[in-house]
Amino acid sequence: MSVIPVDPEQFSEFIDKSKIFDTTRQLMTEYLTNWYKDDAEIFVENMQADLSTVLEHYHFYHEFVSITKNFNFDPPMDTVSCTIRITDEEDDCCARYRTVFDDQLKIIDDTIEA
Repeated sequence: MSVIPVDPEQFSEFIDKSKIFDTTRQLMTEYLTNWYKDDAEIFVENMQADLSTVLEHYHFYHEFVSITKNFNFDPPMDTVSCTIRITDEEDDCCARYRTVFDDQLKIIDDTIEA
């Protein structure tokens, strides 16, 4: 019996049907593009390559999806987070991109940790 009150099979179905990783990847591409346009020097310093190299040669791995009760809201809100790990051509981790969605899968926030 699972201690977590979420059916793992239903959660896997949710991930597949919602295509949350596809949505997150599109948002990540927009985020990286905007970051590069805003400050190419810092982008290259953090990502160790220019935008086209990152998008064409780096690897993007589905890392995790989680459901969270977010207490930063009043009343607390259920949110869904999706993270993609970005690695360079040698598969060394460069960054993690995370998107937070509300319970209707509308974006609340996105961040990158380089």
